[in-house]
Amino acid sequence: MKKKIIWLVVISLVALSLVITSCTTAAAEQKTEEKPTTVVTVTKTVVPTTEAPKTEVPKTFTQMVTEAMAAVPALKPAEVQRRQQQYPNTLVIDVRDAPDILLTGRIPGAVNISYGSLTYKADQGVPQEWRDPRLQDRSRPIITVCYSGELGALGAKLLKDMGFTNVAFVEGGMQAWKAAGLPTEAT
Repeated sequence: MKKKIIWLVVISLVALSLVITSCTTAAAEQKTEEKPTTVVTVTKTVVPTTEAPKTEVPKTFTQMVTEAMAAVPALKPAEVQRRQQQYPNTLVIDVRDAPDILLTGRIPGAVNISYGSLTYKADQGVPQEWRDPRLQDRSRPIITVCYSGELGALGAKLLKDMGFTNVAFVEGGMQAWKAAGLPTEAT
């Protein structure tokens, strides 16, 4: 008898909890607005191919320099000096970091725009205050220089890739400039 009473109590509690749950669910459903739903079906078409996926091998500094030197003209130091004199609008850019220029000086009249900042200082798509006004004319003659030529070549290629049409670099950089006995100026 005692077991029957316990079972009746358990069954009553279960029934009561079901009634409470269904009432709560019904009330929640009445409060929720019906929102239209949109079903989007996305299909992906896979086209079989016989080509193996292409993976690009990272380039080394030497490979990038070699490509740059093949893409833009190299000028001997004496030719750079001649062009500066013959074409006063020629912009010589020393792409080294400012502290490095202090060690060797720079070509007279050259401006310092480091390679790292050249990307945005020459870009006409960035805010005006980021740009260098000397780099807004993409047809202006520009010659880049660094210590030994490699970074100058990379800087010249960068400018060429950005649409500059008259760029070159100093072959051998400041080392070759000084070896040729040409003047330098302190910064």
